[in-house]
Amino acid sequence: MSTFNDGPEARKALAQTLSEAMQNQGFFYLTNYGITEEEITRQVNIGHTILATTPRETKEKLRALMQECGTYRGFKLKGYYMGKGGTPDRIEQFNWYRNMKDQEMPETIMPFYDEVQRFTEKVHNHVLHNVLRLFAIALELPEETFVNMHKFDVNDESWMRYMKYYDEYSAEEQKTIEGVWLGGHTDFGSLTLLFSQPMCSLQVRREQDGQWQFVKHLPGGMVVNAGQFMDWLTGGFFKAAIHRVAAPPNDQRNHERCGVFYFVVPNDDVFVETQMQSPVLQRAGIEPRPKDQCTTSKVYSQARIANVGKTAVFKDPAQTGKHNEETIAGIKTKWFG
Repeated sequence: MSTFNDGPEARKALAQTLSEAMQNQGFFYLTNYGITEEEITRQVNIGHTILATTPRETKEKLRALMQECGTYRGFKLKGYYMGKGGTPDRIEQFNWYRNMKDQEMPETIMPFYDEVQRFTEKVHNHVLHNVLRLFAIALELPEETFVNMHKFDVNDESWMRYMKYYDEYSAEEQKTIEGVWLGGHTDFGSLTLLFSQPMCSLQVRREQDGQWQFVKHLPGGMVVNAGQFMDWLTGGFFKAAIHRVAAPPNDQRNHERCGVFYFVVPNDDVFVETQMQSPVLQRAGIEPRPKDQCTTSKVYSQARIANVGKTAVFKDPAQTGKHNEETIAGIKTKWFG
């Protein structure tokens, strides 16, 4: 992104690179985007501090009401998701929304509150919005097309996250889950921003042969992937990336994997439909997504949050490795083994 402000032609070149990545895999690395490696490390340390020092009773009091309300605000404790064979997960999270005043916070975040708020604003208004401008340029749409769907001060279910994976499975559980800590899936949002981690665990499902491949660490980099909403907005021209979290290689086992993420969805009332005004989509022969398979961001986001990790497709060992499909908010949704 170092050339982003060098004029229209420089942005077009960046947009072309982005377009190639989105058509082929749905993932790309972002560098020189305005956040330093030191800032990333600082946020990882804050996340570790919050997850490690917040008392269990506080985490339970401030737990995210995922099934009840379709929201990620607050803590997700270990054991909420069901893995293969009904094995409980070993993932802990703290999630906050852009309007940090709109949720009760643990005391452990208060020494860092203003710092976290500034970081959240920077990630959204600077990093995300510039990337969304490149998406619009790649589709020959007005530059602010996607920015206007993702306004900072308008409500939606986007969430920032500190997340930690614990390598705590018993030998029997390891056998059951077959090395998969979080099953294959596509994110449901527009984009997911992951600050690159010095530990192999994230895997991408290769388009050409269906094999899983580790995503390598790029110091100071950001890993960006498209979700279902971006897939729908482009009629599948830009792919929602299929990925999962696997046990790391043996020389990286027995370490905690702590990371910082931003999961982005459009503002609540955005009706997520194919942007057929794009000359690029028209030339590519893209067909608009059927209206009965479109909905507002809020309706699908809350339904997806309420269902993920809790339905039968996550725990039935007979389904391992298959492409499972279920209907969420009237829309067909796939999971991958």
